[in-house]
Amino acid sequence: MFADLKEKASGIDLKRVYTAAAALLIAGAAGHFTQKTSGGSGGPAVMTASVPAVMTPEILPAPTGSAETMAAAAPETAAPEATDTAAPESTGPQVVVTAPLTAPRPPRKPALVPAADGVAGTVMAAADPAPLPTAEQPVEEVTRAASDPLFTITEPSPERAEGTVVASATDTIDMPPAASIAPAEPELAGCTIDVTAAAQPGAILQIAIAAPCNSGEPVSFEHAGLKFSEQLGPDGSLTVEVPAMTGTARVALGFADGTDRDVEVSVPDFEAFDRIAVIWQGATGLQLHAFEGGADYQDKGHIWADTPGALDAAVAGTGGFMTMLGSTSSGYAADVYTYPTALMQTGVEPEVSIEAQVMENTCGGQIKGWILRSHPGSAPLVEPLTMTVPGCEAVGEYLVLKNLPVALKLARK
Repeated sequence: MFADLKEKASGIDLKRVYTAAAALLIAGAAGHFTQKTSGGSGGPAVMTASVPAVMTPEILPAPTGSAETMAAAAPETAAPEATDTAAPESTGPQVVVTAPLTAPRPPRKPALVPAADGVAGTVMAAADPAPLPTAEQPVEEVTRAASDPLFTITEPSPERAEGTVVASATDTIDMPPAASIAPAEPELAGCTIDVTAAAQPGAILQIAIAAPCNSGEPVSFEHAGLKFSEQLGPDGSLTVEVPAMTGTARVALGFADGTDRDVEVSVPDFEAFDRIAVIWQGATGLQLHAFEGGADYQDKGHIWADTPGALDAAVAGTGGFMTMLGSTSSGYAADVYTYPTALMQTGVEPEVSIEAQVMENTCGGQIKGWILRSHPGSAPLVEPLTMTVPGCEAVGEYLVLKNLPVALKLARK
């Protein structure tokens, strides 16, 4: 019997047997050391191990036959060849771990069940996780954009107070058709233009305008050859005093929106005054000067725009006064001199002159205007006025027209 065993053992590679026995001995010692170390501390010991790559052995079915047949059929690669290559040095103990015959089951991962509408998502454990990919089976790359949302969160519906009625989306509101809705009418109330006129002492026409919807607009006036333009105030109102040129004075007013108004006033004291006016349009520099009682420039009897005199003096019969009309830059303007006829009878007749200051916009050209003469017993007389202006080297100087036609002079009747 021993002879048979010895004969069979002679066919076995003792070197491979010794190598397998050494591997089993080292594995047992490592397991005993690991168990002893983990049992004496509160947590697992972290060790540095150098684990060689180990191929998972293929398990074959047990052979049937005699011991001799089994020994003869044993594969020659039953145990790995021992090599003389030394393991790399490491700072900790080196442990060689042999791979188990079967791969460990991976930990379970929670499977996400899609949430139903209005219900929060629930995390469920999968019954059986998908197998890990092998080397022959490539891992499919999954991006964030391709993944399904983890949870579906819906906004809770707000609580409704008692008695609140919510209309459905299909409810309709009864509205009249567009054609039956009358357009809103502009508010014309209060936008009418009112003009009133009354005679005042000194043969003056007092004209009052109320046009609340024409704020700041210009208004033109025309009366017996007298023309001028004024501007309405911020509230659309204006009051102006106009020297009457006729005993029955008619004044035409024109507004920027095309509206026209006419007023007519009887002037009871019209025959008590003589009047002369100079009229122009735009910036011409024209001025009307009167010299009463032989006065010279800057004397007490010098009546012009800077020293216009007083209406009360004319009413009292002691002197004349100047009225300046027109307040727009491009409209008509006029200076009107009023003098009591009673003073004419004494032979003290005022001297009248028309002057024009040479300006940059008039130098080297002509100034045009009108002279208007009004006195009792005759119709107003209008004569054109033209003055030739010297070159621009004379800017700031004055042109003086003293020799008025006899019909335009203030003189005793």
